[in-house]
Amino acid sequence: MGTPLAEMRFGDFLLGIKGRAKGLYVLGDLFEFWFEYRRVVPKIGFEILARMRDLAESGTKIFLFRGNHDIWFKGWLEQGLKVEAVFDEQEMVIDGLRVYLAHGDALDQGFVPRLFRSLMRSSINGFLFSCLHPDIGISLARRIAIRSRRGMEERGAALKVQAAMVEFAREKLAGGCDVVMLGHSHIPEMRRFGAGVYINTGDWMKSFTYGMIRDGKATLEYF
Repeated sequence: MGTPLAEMRFGDFLLGIKGRAKGLYVLGDLFEFWFEYRRVVPKIGFEILARMRDLAESGTKIFLFRGNHDIWFKGWLEQGLKVEAVFDEQEMVIDGLRVYLAHGDALDQGFVPRLFRSLMRSSINGFLFSCLHPDIGISLARRIAIRSRRGMEERGAALKVQAAMVEFAREKLAGGCDVVMLGHSHIPEMRRFGAGVYINTGDWMKSFTYGMIRDGKATLEYF
């Protein structure tokens, strides 16, 4: 969630699927940045978190995938929101379809994204970051995350990532998956390869798009 409008629309979306969706699969980067301290819970997106907990309590099973901006899950989201944290890729059977799900940042082979991913996943960096006061640490990390995203957009790197994701999806579908769903590029897209479907879910900052599986069919939807 990057803006008040994005939070409002995503909150309305969560409210709209309450009592209707069996599962919700959030493919990473729900937050511009997320870090769980031992005794401090960030208030980032509090209303969204409250609605997710409400949705989980209504019976929807929520899977929260780790992106490249929200990596440091340490148990609070699982316990407090009653969601299942997924740290990387996952294959699941959803409505009879074999579905591959991931954030997709591992396919981004640019130098800056690879460096950012390495730094963010380092346990040593995580420990050092935890030594900073939360107000300082979170503010600093959000600035870096925003610059990283804007840099990708300005360099046109998203188009290279988009091409890599399409080729990756083609291979996964040829290997037996029925559906491949990825995020990261922020470019909503749906392609068919034979009987298989590739969907990039886009984002909730500009596109307001999401993937849906219903009645054995995968589609790209706009909210």
